[in-house]
Amino acid sequence: TLIQDETGWNDAFIGALTTVPVLGMGVFALGVPRLAGRIGRRSAVSLALVAMAAGLTLRLAGAVAVTLLLSAMLAGLSIAILGGLVPGIVRERLSHSMGLATSLWTAAMMGGAALGAALTLPLSDLTGGWNRALAFWALPAVAALAAWLWLEREEPAQVATVTIVRLRDLPWRDSTAWALTAFMSVNSVVFYSMLAWTAPSYAERGYTPETAGLFFGIFTGSGIIAALTLPAWSHRTQRRRTLFATTVVGCSASLVAIALVPTFAPLLILVALSFTLSGGFAMSLGMLSEYAADAAGSARLTAMAFTITYTSAAFSPFVIGAIMDAVDSWTLVFSLLAGVTLLQLPAVFFLHRGRVVH
Repeated sequence: TLIQDETGWNDAFIGALTTVPVLGMGVFALGVPRLAGRIGRRSAVSLALVAMAAGLTLRLAGAVAVTLLLSAMLAGLSIAILGGLVPGIVRERLSHSMGLATSLWTAAMMGGAALGAALTLPLSDLTGGWNRALAFWALPAVAALAAWLWLEREEPAQVATVTIVRLRDLPWRDSTAWALTAFMSVNSVVFYSMLAWTAPSYAERGYTPETAGLFFGIFTGSGIIAALTLPAWSHRTQRRRTLFATTVVGCSASLVAIALVPTFAPLLILVALSFTLSGGFAMSLGMLSEYAADAAGSARLTAMAFTITYTSAAFSPFVIGAIMDAVDSWTLVFSLLAGVTLLQLPAVFFLHRGRVVH
C-alpha cells in the first residue's frame, strides 16, 4: 500500500511484484539440485543467502520498477535454493524426527514473514521511507549466512553426494506425486494471493494502513502455530487425510467470511484462515520427505512439486490485481478464492500413509 500510494502503480503491477519471486521459485526449482551438485550444498545455501541480502539491499533504490523487479527475482532465486535443499537435509539428517524438523523450519519461515509484516511499517516511519525499511531486512539475511557457515564449518564439500535432477527423472507417472503437487499448487495459489492482497483489501474496505498491516502480520504470524503442531500431528495420526480435508474446508469457510462479512471478527477469521491454510501447506512439506525413500528421492519429488506449485501460484497475485482493476470487487475475489480452495479435496484422497514415490 505504501509503494502504491507513492508511485500510483496499478493493482496489476503491484501484484507482479509478488508474482516475480514466486515464478522465480518455480523456474529455478529444477536447477537447485544441479547447482548443489556442482558447488556443494554449503555453498549453494550460502549463495541463496547472499542473493537474498543483495536483493533486499537493492530496495534502497526506491520506486524504480526495474530495480524492484530484479530484487524480487533475487528473492525467488534464494527461496528456491533454500526450499529445494531443506527437505533433503531433513530426510538425510533428521529421518527419525521429520515431523518435528519440518514444523520447526516451516515455523521459522512464517515467523520471519510475520516479523516483516509487523515491523516494516514502523521501520518506514523510523527510517524515513519504505525503501529503507525493506532494505533493513538484509541484516537478518547476513546474520543467517554467518550462522549457516558456522554450523556447516566442518562439513565436507559433498559435491558427489548431491543428486543431479533431470526433467525426465522426475516422478511424472506417480499418482501420489501428482496428488501432493496438486494439493500444494492450489494451496499456494490461495496463499500468495492472500500474501499480496490481505493488507490492501482491508485498507480499501475502510481500515487504516496501520491496522491493515497489523491484520497482515496476524495472518502471516498465526500460521506459526499450525506449522509447529500440524506436521508432527500429521506424522502420528492414522486419520491424516481427514486432517488435510479439515484444513481445506476451514480455509474455504474463512475466505467466504472475508468475502461476505469482512468487518465481522476480522482477527478471528484471519487467524482461522492462516491456521488452516498454512497448516495444510506445512503438512504437505513434510510429505516431501516422508514419501521419499532417500535424499535423492526427496530431491526429485521436491523439484517436481516446487516447479509446478510455484509456477502455477506465481500468477495468482497478478490475476487478482487484474480482476480488481476490471471489476473492483473484493467480495468477488475472495469468493473465487474460496471456491478454488475446495479443489484441494480430490487430491487429499490420494495422500495415503506409507506410500513411496519412485
